Amino acid sequence: MIEVIFQLIALIAYLFCGIRIICFDTSGLRQRQGYSVLATILIAAFIGQSVHILFFKDPVTLWDAIFAVLLAVLIWRSKGNVAKLIWSTTS
Repeated sequence: MIEVIFQLIALIAYLFCGIRIICFDTSGLRQRQGYSVLATILIAAFIGQSVHILFFKDPVTLWDAIFAVLLAVLIWRSKGNVAKLIWSTTS
């Protein structure tokens, strides 16, 4: 029963990550090809992991769910900006 809860948490977190990167607004920003490719790979990985959890029912552990939530928090804080995930300015 507890594995189902971990699956649900990880599934929601991975879907959020993929959708948040897709919905990133690039207006007024300089677009670089490398970051666009990285964003595409991340979207494919997040959505692919969600599909894998949904249809293959591999056991998702507590640590998988924690890692998914951590990624979701990082992507939420960067507002879906992949370049900001890599290069953050500290002030």
